[in-house]
Amino acid sequence: MDFTTRYNKLNPAQKQAVDHIDGPVMVIAGPGTGKTELLSMRAANILKKTDVLPSNILCLTFTESGATAMRQRLTKIIGADAYKVAIHTFHSFGTEIINQNGEFFYHGANFRAADELSSHEILRAIFDELEYSNPLASKMNGEYTHIGDTLTVISELKRSGLTSDELLAVLDANDHVIDTVEPLLAQVFAGRLSKSTVPLLIPIVDQARTCGDEITLPGISLLSRILADALEEAIAASEATNSTKPITAWRNTWMKKDEQGNFVLKSRSRSQKLRAVSYIYYQYLSRMQEAELYDFDDMILRVVHAMEVFPELRFNLQEKFQYIMVDEFQDTNMAQMRILFDLTSNEANNGRPNILVVGDDDQAIYSFQGANVGNISTFRDTFGETELITLTDNYRSSGVILEHARSVITLGQDRLENHIPELNKQLTPHRMEQGSVELVELPAINDERAWLASSIEAALKDGESAGSIAVLARRHHEIIALLPYFAEKGIRVNYERRDNLLDMDIIMLIEHVAGTLVALYEQRHADANSMLPQMLAHPAFKLDPQEIWRLSLRSQQNHQTWMEIMAVTPDLLPLHAWLVASSQMLAHTPLEQMLDVIIGSPRLTAKEPETATFISPLYEYFFNTDTIAEEPDAYLSYLEALRTIRTKLREYRPKDVPTIQSFLEFIRMHRRLGSTITSVRPRSTHATDAVTLMTAHKSKGLEFDTVYIVGAVDNAWGERVRTRSRLIGYPENLPLAPSGDTFDERLRLFFVAMTRARARLVISYSLTDSSNKSTLRGSFLTGDLWIASEPHLHSSIETLVHDAEIAWYQPLVSPIKPTMRELLAPVLENYKLSSTHLNNFLDVSRGGPEAFLMNNLLRFPQAISPSAAYGSAIHATLQQAHSHLTATGKHRPIEDILHDFEENLKAQRLDDKDFQTYSQKGSDTLSVFLDAKLKEFAPTQKTELSFANQGVFLGEAHLTGSLDLVDFNGDSIIVTDYKTGKPLRSWTGKTDYEKIKLHKYKQQLMFYNLLIKHSRDFNKYTHEKGILQFVEPTQSGEIIALEAQFSSDDLDQFALLIQKIWQHIITLDLPDTSHYEPSYKGMLQFEADLLES
Repeated sequence: MDFTTRYNKLNPAQKQAVDHIDGPVMVIAGPGTGKTELLSMRAANILKKTDVLPSNILCLTFTESGATAMRQRLTKIIGADAYKVAIHTFHSFGTEIINQNGEFFYHGANFRAADELSSHEILRAIFDELEYSNPLASKMNGEYTHIGDTLTVISELKRSGLTSDELLAVLDANDHVIDTVEPLLAQVFAGRLSKSTVPLLIPIVDQARTCGDEITLPGISLLSRILADALEEAIAASEATNSTKPITAWRNTWMKKDEQGNFVLKSRSRSQKLRAVSYIYYQYLSRMQEAELYDFDDMILRVVHAMEVFPELRFNLQEKFQYIMVDEFQDTNMAQMRILFDLTSNEANNGRPNILVVGDDDQAIYSFQGANVGNISTFRDTFGETELITLTDNYRSSGVILEHARSVITLGQDRLENHIPELNKQLTPHRMEQGSVELVELPAINDERAWLASSIEAALKDGESAGSIAVLARRHHEIIALLPYFAEKGIRVNYERRDNLLDMDIIMLIEHVAGTLVALYEQRHADANSMLPQMLAHPAFKLDPQEIWRLSLRSQQNHQTWMEIMAVTPDLLPLHAWLVASSQMLAHTPLEQMLDVIIGSPRLTAKEPETATFISPLYEYFFNTDTIAEEPDAYLSYLEALRTIRTKLREYRPKDVPTIQSFLEFIRMHRRLGSTITSVRPRSTHATDAVTLMTAHKSKGLEFDTVYIVGAVDNAWGERVRTRSRLIGYPENLPLAPSGDTFDERLRLFFVAMTRARARLVISYSLTDSSNKSTLRGSFLTGDLWIASEPHLHSSIETLVHDAEIAWYQPLVSPIKPTMRELLAPVLENYKLSSTHLNNFLDVSRGGPEAFLMNNLLRFPQAISPSAAYGSAIHATLQQAHSHLTATGKHRPIEDILHDFEENLKAQRLDDKDFQTYSQKGSDTLSVFLDAKLKEFAPTQKTELSFANQGVFLGEAHLTGSLDLVDFNGDSIIVTDYKTGKPLRSWTGKTDYEKIKLHKYKQQLMFYNLLIKHSRDFNKYTHEKGILQFVEPTQSGEIIALEAQFSSDDLDQFALLIQKIWQHIITLDLPDTSHYEPSYKGMLQFEADLLES
């Protein structure tokens, strides 16, 4: 459908937004009002009516699914140019800025991610240094009472983009207001409130309004103005009602009594604690920098301050992005708002930048992630002469659903409709079918769950598609509680799986084996003796229970340890030898390799002790072929557990050399702090044969024919929700704390859940919870619209016992077993093909597609080989050398580069022998290489140029990759790929191994050519040639480079091969390559067959 046809189908409000392409525009878009179509059509209209390139348009969304939906819609309108429009999440946009402008982010470029424990340890060290009089230094049971809230506040400050100095500036301005206004208010409120109080407060409003110092930070209002406005509203309400209640309410909100009984502003004590936090915040950032660590919140903060500190960066971005559109604007936080302000603050705009934001305050539900609904309220203040457009034509839900949804949302107090007189958000339904809304009351929560499963079972029998039904709940644990009821009915479900790794069998067994080995190594034989029975009793070790009993009996009778008995028991000698040898390996084997030994990985990178004839049975028990075929869900859970725990271990104290002892300490600290390590397996977004179970938060942006909202009780959704009060609060002009615990936000969340339904909405609640305590329906589900039905329940003894058994065995019941294809669907939905994955798929000499499945899709975790660790360290070192030159304009001294290499190699955590070997090899190699090549390094070169967010598509194939080195020569590009292996003088290999390696290298360079050609930002360049640069010199000391240029025919054929491979991967149709010769010849034949298929 072309632009004109689509445009004619728009409603008047949509057309107004599409046509209004100049200046600031704010679109209030209720649910189901076609905002994705609006944004896509507006981008197309900008390209149609202006001379800007697609890459000059920036579209920001909050989820990858939102970005994908917008690009797919835009593709249908403008074709391939849609891939050139910069469509990003805020996070990917920040990543892209850092990646393409490394010279502004040189300091901190090599920092490592910090985990929760590392952050906690750094913060605790700062708390240990506080004076006893510090307001945050109090302790209870040996723990600092404010440490958790302080870490939360630091995270919130980062999300706001505030530095410690900026926080102090706000507090200084606030304290001036407090010092001025507080005595005046205290004097008035010292007496009894009466009608004569009101005239005394009127002059204070004017004094408050004029006493504040200006605050120039975007998104932060003056405390004086907020206080004066609130007091003025209270006075007006008091005069209108002839009552002092509004004044009393204002006083109780803003003031409290001190120890002397005088009224003081609550913000004074908040300010004192925040000043203490400011010092800790500064120290925390400093020590994180010293430790070369960063956390997730640092990325956006770095981007904000780079844009404000480096005018060149800001001007370049302003010049590049001439039109900006932001979806879900109500979900922006203050840091993201500052990015938008910096992107649009060019004087050439004359205060009227070309920015459009689309949002709905009634759907602001992410304050727990730092989102500030106030941004949508203050947009018109920030950008003057804003065009306000309201979308009210709803194309999703039936009229009865919209009517009930509006009855809920209008109970909220802090809504734009209450503050903007001309705004009317009443939605008009355009769905013709009648629709229905039901409110169902059940006696007990188990009755509700059983009824829900029965109701959906009946709907499926009546022909409704499982994929068109969703069940929404407030919390994830409510979803998990439903699983056995659906399993009992044989209903397939699609949900996000979350596992606490500390409670998983595989992790607990690894922990137990590791603890036993450490006890043996440290000669704590009594401890080892106490741990061995539980370890050996695990079915993975396949010991007969009678054998274990005999071991125990002989140990007791002979007064010997279990290890002593095992040493003279022939059947247990191999296991005994393995335990002894493995415990001795702890002295010199890095953690990653030691974990491979404990797991019994079939591709061990650490050598097993020569004396051991026993290999750990853990791999065979948890990852055998029967498990992957018959229990793929369990297989993937175990895999994800291993992968997550190893990732977390790499993040924990990254500068220390990890050991099995530190692994055990890591686990113990998590248990002591009561924290979890969670692995998440997302739901599939395209499952059509399963009912979707999800939280209301996760449902944002989705829609279903039928929606069930369960557990609609007041202590979960309404005014009776209990929340923990925080020890550190914010002044009224710093709305950084989540508002998710307010009644208003819970109303918004319920409104979002309701408006996911197209035709049928069913809301259920029970009168008692799982503890048999009485519950009430949500307070917002009352009135004439809400008449609850009470379904008839079969309450025979057999039925009651059956339902009780389902509830009792709930933790042990799993949903219907999914297939491997279903389990991998979430991975494949977001999959991007890299050159490494492509080569692994094609290399039949190393397993081909089967190896690709294990290593790249299932991603079995294992220690990196020493040679691969060496290659990573060389690449990181060369990248640092290039980045230093780009950032400083000077070549980094060779001795400093060699020191960088040593540090990078240390970070790979090799054992002492391998470290010494590769440290010497790297030093020798780099010395020769840099002597020959350092002078050729240029400031204009870019290193590690990522294409992850460049929207590279080849047909349907979504490609990604990172280029080692890119030279920009006018309109052309030269790509250099560094190789750390043995140098080769020509593209003609002598051995079969060399031929395969060179074939892969050539395909890598062709892949990079296609990345550039189809990318958003670099497609305007001509790919001149690719260079394979060997870092290691020849025996004669020569540095070798191979150059490659490719014809159009070569690239076309390779592009076709990529698309063939993509189809095999995305459909999980992995060819059997066992009949191909595992050689270069076999690899070429496999490629030829793929092309002909």
